[in-house]
Amino acid sequence: MILVVTGVTKRTYNQRKHEHKSSSISIRCEQSTKEGGGLDVWLGRFAMVGFAIAITIEVATGRGLLENIGLVTPLPTLALAVTGLVGVLTAFFIFQSASRD
Repeated sequence: MILVVTGVTKRTYNQRKHEHKSSSISIRCEQSTKEGGGLDVWLGRFAMVGFAIAITIEVATGRGLLENIGLVTPLPTLALAVTGLVGVLTAFFIFQSASRD
């Protein structure tokens, strides 16, 4: 095996020093820039904790969340109504948050 190296140049200490010069970056936290945004932050946190609890209960019991509260097979109309309600509420909250910005 033959290794051919071409175009190698020597760099001085000052050239290497300037190449590795660090630059500062600024990071802006979006939550702190909103006024009155405390409620949506806490609601998001509660939603994440509730989701984690629901998954933990499902894994621990081996049954689904609806089975644990007594609904063995949900009715298709009930499932459709819940899905529609969640979709409408999601769209409503998205439009509300967009209108405040």
